[in-house]
Amino acid sequence: MKKTTSLFLTLGLTLLISSVFFFSSFAAKLDAVDSLKALGESTACTLSWNAVEGADGYRVYRANGDGYEILGNVKDNSFRAENLRANRNYKFTVRAYTIEDGKKILGPVGKILTVRTKLPTVSSVKATKTSFSAINISWKAVKGAEKYQIFVSPTKVTAYKSVGETSDVNFRIRGLDGKTGYKIRVRAVSKNNTSAFSNTALFYVTPKKIQKIKSTRIEGTKTLLTWEEISPVTCYKIYVSETKNGKLRYVGKTDDPEYTYTGEKSLTNYYFVIRPIVETKDQSLKGKASDRTVGKTGKLKITLEKSNIRKGEYIAVSSSAGTKYLSLSSSDENVLQIAKRDLIFAAKTGSAVLTAKNGNSTVKIKISVAEPIFNYMSCVYDVTNSRMIFGNRMFERCYPASITKLITALVATKNMSLDSVITVGNELNMVEPLSSTCGIKRGEKFRLGDLLYGLLLPSGGDAAYTIAVNCARKVSKNPNMGYVEAKNYFVSMMNDYMKSIGATGTHCVNPHGYPVSGHYSTVHDLLLVARNILKNPTLAKITSTNAKYVTALTGEGRYWTTTNSLLVPYSSKYSSYAHGMKTGTVDTNYTGIISAATNSRHTVITVVIGCESFDARYTATHKLYNNYFY
Repeated sequence: MKKTTSLFLTLGLTLLISSVFFFSSFAAKLDAVDSLKALGESTACTLSWNAVEGADGYRVYRANGDGYEILGNVKDNSFRAENLRANRNYKFTVRAYTIEDGKKILGPVGKILTVRTKLPTVSSVKATKTSFSAINISWKAVKGAEKYQIFVSPTKVTAYKSVGETSDVNFRIRGLDGKTGYKIRVRAVSKNNTSAFSNTALFYVTPKKIQKIKSTRIEGTKTLLTWEEISPVTCYKIYVSETKNGKLRYVGKTDDPEYTYTGEKSLTNYYFVIRPIVETKDQSLKGKASDRTVGKTGKLKITLEKSNIRKGEYIAVSSSAGTKYLSLSSSDENVLQIAKRDLIFAAKTGSAVLTAKNGNSTVKIKISVAEPIFNYMSCVYDVTNSRMIFGNRMFERCYPASITKLITALVATKNMSLDSVITVGNELNMVEPLSSTCGIKRGEKFRLGDLLYGLLLPSGGDAAYTIAVNCARKVSKNPNMGYVEAKNYFVSMMNDYMKSIGATGTHCVNPHGYPVSGHYSTVHDLLLVARNILKNPTLAKITSTNAKYVTALTGEGRYWTTTNSLLVPYSSKYSSYAHGMKTGTVDTNYTGIISAATNSRHTVITVVIGCESFDARYTATHKLYNNYFY
């Protein structure tokens, strides 16, 4: 029966082709294609044959029902037939051809080759369970398969070894030593057919429990843990407890069989557990946790921010164990004070012993405090890192003079919008004869946002009274309030505001700082004012402005320039880093200034009060910059 079918197909192919083409004498010279072979896959096969002398190309046919269909024409002597069904028989033949006058002249029909495609490839190979020496795997069933063959190779070995076969879709691979990963392939098998190998899957057994953990104490509250390497693992996770049976907490992981732990307490026993982990895209394995191993941390190590300390300086203390359990004390609180858990303050010249304790370790450092860079009431505050750097006589009463106008500006902007209309009135009668002014006139109208430039650049006492009176009338909802009463109302608002920001050493009597009895502040309080100025974008911008042209709503223009020479480029006092804030002058023998400056590391605020001349306040500020800013 098979011979009859083969003959029928051959005759059908011959009749089909002869009805379309005729054989020329040249075509008759072409030999039939021989040695037709096929390399089968699940859904494709690659045909190849010997080249035919004189052929320009080849036409490939596949059996289709009672006849053949043309699959394609190729120049070379190979062809890949695709879109086939797995585990099926297909019949192919190939004819050589030449091209004459643009037409294909076909040679004789070659032999018919029957090809059976392979079984479908096994897919979705997974590890379902592991132990220290075995891996359970599973896969999707393959249609037509009678059984499955499993092959394994350690990761560093090329050749695969058959480990068994099964008719199920799962298999347990035993006898693994766990010293490597394992490459696994599966193929389907039937009586007359096999599939290609599955994609290689890489799996690991469960890591074994870690043994022989050692610990080595290291100075600086550290302990080094080492153990025998377990291969392979993705990482080792480290857990610690401060007591032998206490709750463990995760502290880190490492790829290597060692880990350095930094404890919060020095010379203290900690209890460690180490767990080996394998994490891949296909597996998540946790080895058994080790037994608890005790490790002792090293001695406390203390480092001072700087070794040469001057009176008024705040010095950071760095501890090898952090600050949670750090305790600092001074042998002489008059010389050396503990400002914070990790900050000391040099309050007086002299020497004292700083004692640092942590866990079971104590460190003593003798510290000598030298004279300050100057004795003015002053400070330096690091805005970026929120810490004091320097402070001298910070809580002594001082005369703030025109620095008071910063308080006026803060109170006004807190209670009025920048577009509020300010009308200049008879409050100008209160301006003292020697007070600095910005030259505004009765009847003029300004936006608050514009008049603030007149208050803060030329330090206008007239602007201070006008802003104060208009703000008081608005807040009190009494537009007819007399200007003296309105001024007093606003001053009360200033004092309430200062208390609200923690400036309890300040008392205001007027809105501009003219030196009168009962009007005072401290460097500490003025620093709080400066910090709030920087938090106010409008006031921060105004106090950093060198000059500003402003037009009154009633038409007249003003050109106001700053009294702060740090901001004036052509001044010998100029600093390219400075961006504010305000000067204050009682007289030529008592001056002060607040400044803000920014470089690549930080922003600082400096305050200097009580300088003996105009130049002295700038000299002092630059000295603060040189010591604590650059």
